[in-house]
Amino acid sequence: MKKILVSIMCLWAFANASFAQVDSNPSLDIDDIEVIVKGINVAPKGDSVTLELLLHSYLKDPRELTINTFASGLINPQGKVMFYESMMMGKVKVVFADRQNYLHYFLKRNEPVLYTIKTVNWKKVWGKPQQFRMTLEDHAEPGKFLQVDIPL
Repeated sequence: MKKILVSIMCLWAFANASFAQVDSNPSLDIDDIEVIVKGINVAPKGDSVTLELLLHSYLKDPRELTINTFASGLINPQGKVMFYESMMMGKVKVVFADRQNYLHYFLKRNEPVLYTIKTVNWKKVWGKPQQFRMTLEDHAEPGKFLQVDIPL
């Protein structure tokens, strides 16, 4: 009887453990937007990094997302924000050479959008970046910008 009880308990424990999910891409909530790190790609030469984030709005109504491009970027090991070469959200692309201060995008509820940032002048010895600084306008208080460091 003890063997049957122990067997049932072991099977129950195994069944519960096998259904546990591990979240390999942790998310962060910023101003009612869920930010998920989709991927980080360091070029084989180590001279550039491409970061992909998924942004998902929780708000019932659509909203305009405004990102300050010059205050956003990958953070190097010395703590400096690296300028981007290009940023792309959906079909909207901003190139550093154009010197555009803001990236504007119309976010809709339940429509995740891919946000891609490419940074050049990355050093191979730095390895994979550990943080990305995102500076976006607060939707509740226009003109106020939120600066958040996103762990990668």
